[in-house]
Amino acid sequence: MPDDYMEKKQIVQGELSPAHPKKKWWVIILDILAIAIFLLVLAVSGTVIFVSNYYDEPFYVNGFSMYPTLNSESQYYISSSDSYREAHWNDGTNKTNDFVDYGWAKSKDGWMKDLRRYDIVVTYYPSDATGKTIHDDADLKIKRLIAFPGETVTLEADPENPAWGKTTITNSEGTFVLPNLYTMDDYPDLPSGMKYPGVNSSLFGTWTLGEDEYFVMGDNRASNYSKDSRNIGPIPGYLLRGKAYMITGMRKLIRKEGGSFDLKFSLKYMRLPWAYKSLEYKS
Repeated sequence: MPDDYMEKKQIVQGELSPAHPKKKWWVIILDILAIAIFLLVLAVSGTVIFVSNYYDEPFYVNGFSMYPTLNSESQYYISSSDSYREAHWNDGTNKTNDFVDYGWAKSKDGWMKDLRRYDIVVTYYPSDATGKTIHDDADLKIKRLIAFPGETVTLEADPENPAWGKTTITNSEGTFVLPNLYTMDDYPDLPSGMKYPGVNSSLFGTWTLGEDEYFVMGDNRASNYSKDSRNIGPIPGYLLRGKAYMITGMRKLIRKEGGSFDLKFSLKYMRLPWAYKSLEYKS
């Protein structure tokens, strides 16, 4: 009998490990998909927590005064056919069942120190307040910041760009013309064939701002599509409420009792973190 008989016997007669069957291809795909969904949920949740803590104030966009920067992808509800179409620059205000841009603004203490020309601000208008007390039924507006306290603003025609006109700023550093961010090509013809009429020439003029006054305008400067400092005058600083930073998707407008809107989340119109739309102006 071999000296190693018992050792070999133990090996042969020992407990056998069951063979592990190979995973089927569709199980592997499901595993990968589950991991991807988990990582996506983690990324979205983390981003939402970061945005809500850092930027502080959510907002939605009602109307098309900032078209095409905002609400250019808004879905306009057609009640007669229970359907939607893409928004147009002359659609006016939004209504029940429309999908509108939804985003975040920075409004924590000290946010105004970060204000730059051409930033987009969330603000009330002088008519929304009595003194410094905001009326209960006042709605926030969203506009582009054009000029700071102490500056002089001149808006006039620009034959090379009738969409925005020519905006000149005069301050302690001198006189300079602001760049136009959009041209007529950015305001497509309507299905009816109507063309964009260009900046409203009846609102041309010159304004000199006081020590706590700001000048704001909408990006949709034709006709009366944007009610802004051209027709209501400069905005006192205490009425500014935040600096808009990003659009994270669209929300559905639902009319509440009293006339105000509630917002309904829609997975279809949610942007993923890497597709958020930044609103910061890059000069």
